[in-house]
Amino acid sequence: MMLPAVPLVDNPFDNELFLPTVARVGILLAVAALVVVIVERRRLAQIRQSSLFQKVLSWSLMAPAYLAAVFVGGPVAFLVVGFMIVQGLAEYGRLIGLNRRYGWLLTFAGVATLGFTGVLTQFFLLAPLAFFVIVTALPIVTGDIVDAHRQVTGALFGYIYIPFMLSYLAFIKVLELDGVEILILTGIAVALSDIAAFTIGSLLGGPKLAPRISPNKTWAGAAGNLIGAYAGWVLMWFAIPGDWSLTTRAVVPAVTAVAALYGDLIQSFVKRDFGVKDVGDLLPGFGGLLDRIDSLLVGLPLSYYAIVISQHFTVGAR
Repeated sequence: MMLPAVPLVDNPFDNELFLPTVARVGILLAVAALVVVIVERRRLAQIRQSSLFQKVLSWSLMAPAYLAAVFVGGPVAFLVVGFMIVQGLAEYGRLIGLNRRYGWLLTFAGVATLGFTGVLTQFFLLAPLAFFVIVTALPIVTGDIVDAHRQVTGALFGYIYIPFMLSYLAFIKVLELDGVEILILTGIAVALSDIAAFTIGSLLGGPKLAPRISPNKTWAGAAGNLIGAYAGWVLMWFAIPGDWSLTTRAVVPAVTAVAALYGDLIQSFVKRDFGVKDVGDLLPGFGGLLDRIDSLLVGLPLSYYAIVISQHFTVGAR
């Protein structure tokens, strides 16, 4: 007897969350575009040069890609997240001066980790140990120990920071029954946390948060991170599973906000160490891809574990 074929991709229209999510994201982008027109109304002819316009354009490109990865999955998710891994590692490798041999090994391992996660999800946490063994074996096998310690440690940091963190997209979607909900809530919360931090920080200014690491960040901006993350959960209230406790709903947005800010600060200290403002120029108004996804890299896994832990200790609470 023939077994029914398992679809390689999901039909997003079969998911009741798809249309409400797309509608809300579309409204957010439309409101953002309207704000750009209002702010730049005196120079509409040169609106393409506006940094605000360029930022909204970048968000309008990234949002559909993220939603496609979440709702369609399969090869589509692999291509979207795989591109993020390859592009992010390319920017990182150029930034720190990673040797080509280590760069290729890091890129191959990053893409392989994503594919491995989608197929053998239960062994996901084995991946960092496997990469540690492989990358440390390179100078031993080749006998090339010139600058080997810096190359190995740079590759290890890059692996954990970019492909391992991004592979949580596949890990969560495949492993968790509420995987789509977690990815939607976290993605929107991180995005609005970033936007609110930039907006409120720019408008209010005030005391600096970490002047030696990121001179433009303020405590007002950090408050904006919190406001944006909670606004994301309020906006996407329909995606919150009914069995999630009040503790989860109250605590996790705060974790997302802090994690998003922390991810931004990590990227800032790395760039400051190497004396650059942006790690690339892939996205208009935002620099490289890493400049845009730094909050998601840390915000996604920490938010996920905050949900798992809070649910574990407060199951059944309302």
